[in-house]
Amino acid sequence: MSEKMDRRKLRTKNLLRKALLELIEEKGVDAITVSDITNRAGLNRGTFYLHYQDVSDLLEQNKSEVYGGLREIIVQLSFLELFNYASKDEPYPKITRIFEFCKFHSEFFKVILGPKGDPSFLEQISRFMQNQLSQKIPEWQPQQNKVIVPLGYLITFVISANMGILQHWFAMGLKETPTELALIITRIVSQGVIASAGLSPTTIPVQESGTGTYLN
Repeated sequence: MSEKMDRRKLRTKNLLRKALLELIEEKGVDAITVSDITNRAGLNRGTFYLHYQDVSDLLEQNKSEVYGGLREIIVQLSFLELFNYASKDEPYPKITRIFEFCKFHSEFFKVILGPKGDPSFLEQISRFMQNQLSQKIPEWQPQQNKVIVPLGYLITFVISANMGILQHWFAMGLKETPTELALIITRIVSQGVIASAGLSPTTIPVQESGTGTYLN
């Protein structure tokens, strides 16, 4: 009996989540009412209030669930492990896991990170990544004189680049597999932007006397 009730509860929550995401994509979070959600889900308001206080509670619980799962993977990331895989030109498995998780929750991410979604979720992930990197980079590189740019700018660059790639992946319809995307991230992080573009300081065009020339 308990197992049957658990399945029923899970089915109800899935219907409400699906309705919420569809409605956010259509009209944005602020315009949604409980009636909108229950009508879309084919449930009554009483059933909704058995599980959630209001629309905001439904959204926050779903965000918390996804955020918690993503956080569990992010805390395990290590630059040292990443460079080990990068040296073999292989995708870092823990980054692959992040994108597998995001793909599993693709409808959530596509809507929440979309134009009518909830920017606070991306900000929450960014803040967590900032805290993680602020703690871990000094551990990975205790000789601060070897860090050639201010740490705050380095962390901001890394976070913005990764969040941008995630959003671009969803915007392009998840064309790459999680493994392929993890290899892209691994290469960019380990080799840098210039090398990832197939360039080197000796081949970057520079303007000299009004003409394009190359450094030698």
